[in-house]
Amino acid sequence: MPTIMDHVLRAVGHLPVPGVRGVVWRLGSVLKRRQSVDFETHFEGMRYRGRLDDLIDWNLFFFGKYSPQELDFLAVAARLMGGAAGGLSYFDVGANVGQHALFMSKHVAQVVAFEPSSAARERFLANIALNDLANVRLLPVALGDSDAEAKLGSGFDGNTGSRSLTWTLDERRMETVAVRRGDDLIRSERLPRIDILKLDVEGYEKRALLGLREHLLTDRPVILMELIGGSEKGGFRDETELRTSLYPSHRLFTLVNGKTAKLAPFDWNGEAAVCLPEERVSAFRAILGRELWATHQDCYTEISRVIDGKNSPSRADDRSLGARLESL
Repeated sequence: MPTIMDHVLRAVGHLPVPGVRGVVWRLGSVLKRRQSVDFETHFEGMRYRGRLDDLIDWNLFFFGKYSPQELDFLAVAARLMGGAAGGLSYFDVGANVGQHALFMSKHVAQVVAFEPSSAARERFLANIALNDLANVRLLPVALGDSDAEAKLGSGFDGNTGSRSLTWTLDERRMETVAVRRGDDLIRSERLPRIDILKLDVEGYEKRALLGLREHLLTDRPVILMELIGGSEKGGFRDETELRTSLYPSHRLFTLVNGKTAKLAPFDWNGEAAVCLPEERVSAFRAILGRELWATHQDCYTEISRVIDGKNSPSRADDRSLGARLESL
């Protein structure tokens, strides 16, 4: 059980005061915040059981949620696209212990989650059962561009979300997991269309997107994805390679860190990217900085890259683009 001091820090962490998170982080470090302690708390109208030795659960206990800007963006997207009443489906690839998926169960009709880690799945499933959620389905696989078995790395201590199919710190703690090609799995399991896609797979993003290529083209989902890495980010060597893995006629943005959702011009060095279909951009104008929704130039550039593989399309390319799209 959390100590009295843990509850005091939690109360401080929930205060709407600038800089309070940094104070709680520092005090938590002094007080060994990552001790292995189980807790139960309320989360978005649900009961949530977690552990203080895990990064996501620690944030949820002391601050109320982890990655608040991501949750706010997903909630905004769901509302703008019709929500549960509109039969909306949310796909969570790399669901980990399930915070994002549990949150979205209140905003959409169906949640389909994918998580290869047996330990993370066990905790996720426990919270699904605790809340008797009938609209959340968890599949015990990773998504990639082909069916295979792979080794899931150890990740960092105290951060289950850092486990990756591309690297490990401790080979003794690696886990053999199933990888499925997304398009094939969606058909075989008769899964719904992808309306909103969250992708956080620690460097495996490219292969996951390639495996979903057919459904990306037909469903044109709103996508929130993590992009981390050095020479490669998410498995992509550069921005052009990222764009060609998405559907045509899209706009890319960077999700700004903070408590609420705000989209900024796309920055390759940012950690969270958002892809919107061009036809939905204007609906998101309330969270777009400096009227980014008003210009179509970025979209034209992206389509031209997809068609021709060019890095810097000319204005002549842009003028002829409409006619060329009609022939696709």
